[in-house]
Amino acid sequence: MTAILGISAYYHDSAAALVVNGEIVAAAQEERFTRRKHDHEFPTHAIEYCLNEAGLQPEHIDYVGFYDKPLLTFERLLETYLAYAPIGFSSFVKAMPLWLRQKLHVPREIRRGLNGNYGKRFVFLKHHESHAASAFYPSPFDEAAILTMDGVGEWATASYGYGKDNKIKMIGELRFPHSLGLLYSAFTYFCGFKVNGDEYKLMGLAPFGEPAYVDLILENLINLHEDGSFQMDMSYFNYCAGLTMTSRKFDQLFGGPPRALEGPMTQREMDMAASVQKVTEKIVLRMAHHVKDHTGMANLCMAGGVALNCVSNGLLLRENVFDDVWIQPAAGDAGGALGSAQFIWHQLLDKPRASRSRDTQKGSQLGPAYTDEDIHIALEKSGARFDFIEDNDQLCDRVADEIIAGKAVGWFQGRMEFGPRALGCRSIIGDARSPDMQGIINMKVKFREGFRPFAPVVLQEHVHEYFNMPEGYESPYMLLVAPVEEGKRTARDVAGRSGLDTVKDVRSVIPAVTHVDYSARVQTIDRDRHGLFHKLMTAFYRKTGCPVLINTSFNLGWDPIVCAPEDAIDTFMSCDLDVLCMGNYVLRKDDQPAVANTLNGGGDSELQRLMLSPCHGASLTYAESACVCSECGYSFPMNDGIWQMFYPHENIDQPGDVTETVKSFYEETPFPNYDDHDSVRALMDKARRGGYARALDLAIPPNSKVLEVGCGTGQLTNFLGIACREVVGADLCLNSLRLGEAFRRKHGLDRVRFAQMNLFRPCFGREQFDVVLCNGVLHHTGAPYHGYEGLVPLVKPGGHIVIGLYNTYGRLLTDLRRQLFRITGGHAQWIDPILRRSKHGDAQRRAWFADQYRHPHESKHTIDEVLQWFDNTGVEFIRGVPAVKPDASLMEYQNLFEPEARGTPLEHRLVELREIVTGSKEGGFFLMIGRKMEERSHVAA
Repeated sequence: MTAILGISAYYHDSAAALVVNGEIVAAAQEERFTRRKHDHEFPTHAIEYCLNEAGLQPEHIDYVGFYDKPLLTFERLLETYLAYAPIGFSSFVKAMPLWLRQKLHVPREIRRGLNGNYGKRFVFLKHHESHAASAFYPSPFDEAAILTMDGVGEWATASYGYGKDNKIKMIGELRFPHSLGLLYSAFTYFCGFKVNGDEYKLMGLAPFGEPAYVDLILENLINLHEDGSFQMDMSYFNYCAGLTMTSRKFDQLFGGPPRALEGPMTQREMDMAASVQKVTEKIVLRMAHHVKDHTGMANLCMAGGVALNCVSNGLLLRENVFDDVWIQPAAGDAGGALGSAQFIWHQLLDKPRASRSRDTQKGSQLGPAYTDEDIHIALEKSGARFDFIEDNDQLCDRVADEIIAGKAVGWFQGRMEFGPRALGCRSIIGDARSPDMQGIINMKVKFREGFRPFAPVVLQEHVHEYFNMPEGYESPYMLLVAPVEEGKRTARDVAGRSGLDTVKDVRSVIPAVTHVDYSARVQTIDRDRHGLFHKLMTAFYRKTGCPVLINTSFNLGWDPIVCAPEDAIDTFMSCDLDVLCMGNYVLRKDDQPAVANTLNGGGDSELQRLMLSPCHGASLTYAESACVCSECGYSFPMNDGIWQMFYPHENIDQPGDVTETVKSFYEETPFPNYDDHDSVRALMDKARRGGYARALDLAIPPNSKVLEVGCGTGQLTNFLGIACREVVGADLCLNSLRLGEAFRRKHGLDRVRFAQMNLFRPCFGREQFDVVLCNGVLHHTGAPYHGYEGLVPLVKPGGHIVIGLYNTYGRLLTDLRRQLFRITGGHAQWIDPILRRSKHGDAQRRAWFADQYRHPHESKHTIDEVLQWFDNTGVEFIRGVPAVKPDASLMEYQNLFEPEARGTPLEHRLVELREIVTGSKEGGFFLMIGRKMEERSHVAA
C-alpha cells in the first residue's frame, strides 16, 4: 500500500487530499471544519479527516506533496517589493512576519501538523503543475490538452501543456503581474465585492449590464495578443505593492472611485461586470485556440480559479474548439492538494492510469459522511422536533411534496462535496418552476444579494429538453453555463422593470433558475453518482412532469457549506429554511416550538400569553386596541403595533425622578435608526461584525424565549429573532420602539414583538424566558439593584440573565473626558476613541456623544458588587466580559454561556485597574452573565 497526502495551505482555501494506491480516498477543505470561510491556515482538521477516512495514522503516510514552491513565491514577493520600493513598504511590513515565522518553514509546519509522526519525503510542486495534475489525472481522457489560469502561483498566472497516459508536460506560461485572474479580481474589488471570494458575484452581475467598457479595457488596461497572452498597464493597478487592487488612474478611467463594499449598485458596476466578463471570454477562447494548435489534442482539461468561470466554460464548449472539456470541480487552490498527491503517484512513481469511460473524481463526493445514529444524537442535543422515515421511497415522496408545496429544503445526505459547489449532498433545493423561489432563497434563506442566480439540477436524460446541450450530456459538477432551450422560454413579463429589478421577470417555465440572459449553470443528475438525490428528483418528476430543481449550497451567505449535522441544524434554525432532510430524518420549521407558538394565533397572541398587568401582576383582558388589568381596570393601549405597558412606580411623580428624566432624554435623543442597514442581510452583517450579537446568536439555543430589556431601536432584538426563537424587546422610549417595530413589519419577522415597559414594573409573568438581556440600562436607573432584582423572577430556572453596567474603574477616563467637554463646550471630540473612528456615521457619532457625555443620570459598579447581586438572588455566576480573572482568555465573546472561574477579589481588582485604560474604549462597559438556579438552591438575601 502506498499512501500519499496532498496539502494546500497559507494562501486561499487550505485543503488536504489522500490518495491510496492511486485511488482518491478523501479530500476536504479546512473551512468546512473550522467554519471560517476560505480558511487559509494549515489544514489540521482536513488532514485528520482524510487519515480517519482511510483508517491510517501519520506514520503510515509514504509521501507528502505540497501544491506550491514557497521559496519561489517568496522570491517573487521580494523582487516585486524591491521593484516598487518604497511604495510597497506598508504591504511588505504586513507580509514579512508571517513568511519568516511560518510560510518559509513548510516542512516543519507539516511535521508539526502530523504530530511529529512523519519523517519521510516531502515533494514540492509548482503551483500550476499542481493545478495541471488535478485537471488531467482524474479526467476521463487518456490524453488531453491542459490549460490552467488563476491569480498567481509562484510566478505563473496561466500555463498550458498536455497529458498523455500517466505523464503531464507543461509547455508555456504567462507570468506575473500579467494575470487574467487578477484582472478579474481588480474589477471585483472596484465593483464593491471582496477579492478572492466574491468573483462569482461579479459573474452573476454581468448579465444585468452592457459590455460598454470592452474597448476601454482593451485599449488602456491590457495589450491582448492572438495567442491569448497579454500585458497589463500596471499604472492602473495597485496589487503589486499596495493594499488595494486598483489605482487612482483606474478611478479616473472609469469615472470615479470604487463602489463601497455592499454600497448601492449602479449601472456603471453592472456595465463593468459585463465588460470584464466579455474580455475574459475573449482571452479564454484565444488561449484555448492556441493550446489546441500547439498540442493537437482533441480534448481539454482545465483548472485554476478562472476555470470556475462557468460562463466562459460554456462558451468554450459551444464554440467547439475541443471535442470535450473536463474541469476540476475544486479548480481553485484547494484542488492543488489533490493534484500534488496524484502527481506523485503517476508522474514521480510512474504508476499507470487505468483506461476509463468516466472521470475518477467520484462526483467530488470525497468529504465526510454521517450515519443516522450521528444525526439522531445531534438532533436530540439540539432539542428540535423531527420525524424519522425509514423507507427511502417514502422519504423522497415526502420531500418532493414539500418542494411542490413551495418549501425551501435543506438536503444533507452522504459524503460532503470537495470544491466550492454543493452538488446534491449539502444542498438547498426548491421548485425551479416557482417565480418567487429565487427571491425567497436569496433574501430569507441565504441573506444575500437578490440578483444572484441559482443553478438548475436536471435529470441527465432530460438535459437536452431544457438546455442547449447534447442529449444525455454529463455536467455533474455545475461548471458549464448553457442557454435555456427556446421551447422552454416564455414571453418576458417586464412590467416596466430595468436593471437589477429585471431579476423578477418570468423568462421560462423554470424561472427560478433562468438568469436574465436566459442562461443557466447546469448540473446533471444520474443514478450512479447521485443515488438518493436521483431518487428524489425522479419522485418530483413523476409528480410534476418537471425534471428540474433549484440547487444551491447549504450555507448562509457568509458561512462555508455545512459539513456536520450540527452545522446543518444551526443553519436551518438561523434562517427561513422550511424543511431539513438529514439522512432519514425530516424537520419542518413550522413544527418547531418557536414557530408553532407564533403560528397558533400569531405573534401578538403569543405575546399576550406572556404578559401580565404591570400594576398588580394580574391577568389582562384584551380588546381590539387595549388591554385592561383584571384587578383594578387600568387600561393599556396598543399603538403602531406596540403594547404601551409602561406603568409608573412609586416615585415617578416626584421632582427629579430618574426614570421620567431618562425617559424624556431618550424620547428627545433616540439612538440612530436603521438607515444604514435597512435590510435583514445588512442588519446581520452589522451584528456579526460587532462580536457580541454574534456571540449571543451562537450561545442562545433555537426555540428559546428571549426578553431584551432596554432594547432601544430593537436592532439586537430583531437580529436574534431572525433565527428560530421568540424574542420580545422592551423599552421605556416609544420613539425608539417604533423604529424596531417598523423594521420587524417590513421584513416579516413574525417571532419578534415589542412592548413599552418600565423595568421596575415588568409586564411579564414569572419564569417565562430562557434568556433575559439587560444591556446598558440598569446604570441609568435610580436603583440598579432593585431593577435587576425585578428581572430575575422572569427567568426560567436554568435560564440565563445578562446585565451590562458601567465599571467604576473603567469609567474614570470617560469621566475625565466629560469634564473636558464641559469646559470646551463639546469640542475636541477626537479625544474619544469611538469618535475618532471615521467608519461611524454622523447620527451614530451624535448618539454616542449624547449617551456618554450628556446623559442625565448614570451609576458605576464593580465586579464584586454584581457578584453579590447574583448571590442574593440565586443566580450562579457564569462569566464576565471582559473576563473577571487577569489570566483568562482574551477571546471575550467566545462561548458566552460556558462557565469560567469566579476568581478572587484581588483578581477582580487587578482586572478593574487594567480597565482604566482598556475599558475606556467602550466607555468602561462590562457584562456579567449568570444562570438562575433551581428554587431549592436559592440563597436568601
